[in-house]
Amino acid sequence: MPPRLPKLLASFFLIASLAASAQIIRLGAPKKSSADVGVNTVQAPVPTPLLNGKKAFISYELGDVTAFPDAYSGGPERAYGEFYSAMKTWNRYNLVADPNEADVVFAVRFVDPPNTVPQIRIGVADAKTHITLWGFVEQVDFKFRKKNRDAAFTDSVKLLVTDIQTLIGQDATPQPANP
Repeated sequence: MPPRLPKLLASFFLIASLAASAQIIRLGAPKKSSADVGVNTVQAPVPTPLLNGKKAFISYELGDVTAFPDAYSGGPERAYGEFYSAMKTWNRYNLVADPNEADVVFAVRFVDPPNTVPQIRIGVADAKTHITLWGFVEQVDFKFRKKNRDAAFTDSVKLLVTDIQTLIGQDATPQPANP
């Protein structure tokens, strides 16, 4: 084996691993909601419970916990807390503490699998039949600094609420509370 071959192989593997990592890291302009960029342009009926539901239960699904507190501030329930707060501010659904009182259930989960971009996922199910009605996902863009990763995390949660608003044809204006 020529003496330079081991160095060339080492260089090749270093470049290959950097290239693989570069595919994961997205740098650039701030992202838009998938609804805003027209990803979900297929015209199919939106399930009636999602459109007509008045009461919603938000459940917390334990996702990947290893990203907390090193990569992101808070704990694994952070996506749940931020999503709950954003949905409460929107005021479209009366948020209930008992799933038996709900029309729809929003299940919130943060996933951070190895070698890919972290995501926050929302599954929506009919509370009576337990049939899945819809699903939403937003990636959490990579940022080098923790405070910027935290901001990207919060932005992804906000985009999920925007996706839901767009799907059911509601704007972001809070509705008056029902007496």
